Amino acid sequence: MYPFHKNLVLFALSGLLSLINGNPVHQHDTRRLPWERTKSTGFGTLTTTSSNNGTILRVLMDNPPTNLYDYKLITDLYDLLSFVVPENLTVSAPPPKVMIFASADPDFWMGHYDGALFGTNPPFNESYTEELFTKNRAIVGMLKSLPTILIAEINGRATGSGNEFLVQCDMAFSGPNTILGAPEVAVGGVHGNGGIQHLVRLIGMQRTAEYMLTSSGIDALTAAEIGWVNRMYRSETKLRGAVDEIAGRIALFPAAGLNGTKAMIREFSAPPSTVEADIATIFRLEAGEKAPDAEYLRISKNQSRHFELGVPDNMVEIWD
Repeated sequence: MYPFHKNLVLFALSGLLSLINGNPVHQHDTRRLPWERTKSTGFGTLTTTSSNNGTILRVLMDNPPTNLYDYKLITDLYDLLSFVVPENLTVSAPPPKVMIFASADPDFWMGHYDGALFGTNPPFNESYTEELFTKNRAIVGMLKSLPTILIAEINGRATGSGNEFLVQCDMAFSGPNTILGAPEVAVGGVHGNGGIQHLVRLIGMQRTAEYMLTSSGIDALTAAEIGWVNRMYRSETKLRGAVDEIAGRIALFPAAGLNGTKAMIREFSAPPSTVEADIATIFRLEAGEKAPDAEYLRISKNQSRHFELGVPDNMVEIWD
């Protein structure tokens, strides 16, 4: 038999056996779903991979140099999540049952918000900052209400806004490079977006006070032991495999039961009024004599990667 014909027969047989066993020939979908993203979408900070017939969406964050929560990432996250809100859904494109947030940068999962958002550098100005915070409010609301189970797959630093985001996902799993924490208090700021209130629900009031008030980082193993994340895995490969397995199991079940259960669990999350109060406090502090973000830009040498690799534990150095 000629090699070409032999390969063709083998391919046909493998497809037939796959159909007999009830499994698709390919894991990844060929059709384009409305929420799929590539480097050419928006600011290009998000790329997505759809699997399990569109029931699982893996979101890869890549916003060099440190995955800052800046105007690019905020806008791209807002646009992505907006496609999954109930009023934008159609029967032909039901929402993914599970959405996984991972990072392309092994050192940074998601960083704090960009200090330049408060008018320090052009092209930012007060009205533009308020517009971005409006989108940020919407992101926080969508994390709570989306008809999709959200999983944070963390293997790198998740500080400031990164931590605020992960504690509002439905689950969080960490790899060995994970560092969590918040640098804001060290420069006279606050951890916002309801992050503190969610963290209190996860690890308790006194532990939250310890890590927030000392601007201390927490490693992956300790975070898992006290409930900051669900579990820690010893390698990036094991982390990815475990998250994929959990997502695959969830995706087997009817969406109605998944999202009804999520809604009941979310009754215990921080209300929208908490987020509004947090943002009001942030704006009040930024308008003070010594704005926290201006101070942070100064000591971090404009948020350099070298400095960010030490956050939040190196924040104490500015007071030595």
